[in-house]
Amino acid sequence: FISWTMNEEIVSEEMEYSFVITEDVELVANFIETYDVTIAMNIEGSGVVEGSGTYNKGETVTVTATPNEGYIFINWTENGEIVTTETEYSFEIANDRNFVANFIAIYDVTITINMEEAGSVTGEGTYNNGETVTVTATPNEGYKFVNWTENGEVVSEEMEYSFVITEDVELVANFVSTEGMGEQY
Repeated sequence: FISWTMNEEIVSEEMEYSFVITEDVELVANFIETYDVTIAMNIEGSGVVEGSGTYNKGETVTVTATPNEGYIFINWTENGEIVTTETEYSFEIANDRNFVANFIAIYDVTITINMEEAGSVTGEGTYNNGETVTVTATPNEGYKFVNWTENGEVVSEEMEYSFVITEDVELVANFVSTEGMGEQY
């Protein structure tokens, strides 16, 4: 319900309208179609979404998604179809809309070297949940790579180590000096 009008002039915006009658009156009850916008998130607590509510037909609606720390926004979907990859989406409403804001967790890979001068490493950075990460250790002359450890546990003895990330990872690349160890190294 929008309003009551008489001779195309608004006389009340309340659904119930009382008045004293002194002449013939022709009142028009004015209605407009409304539609609902609902928003869900694929991972609860992954972000903040705005824009759900009831809107008048033809109104411009904007939905926004803001990821929380540790997440990134991927896309908006509706009925399983991607609508946009932008965090903000505006449209003119003409029917009910049901959106899902899709986020993904991100994790950090941190690498330290047990002997700073012993070599170099690659692969440190931020990765999406479920992504395959490859870290590589390269010994300098006079050093040999021994293993990768995490929380003191050996996770690989290969210079190139790959794993699927599901949490923050802190790796140590362990090297030893080959000085004075003969030709076996």
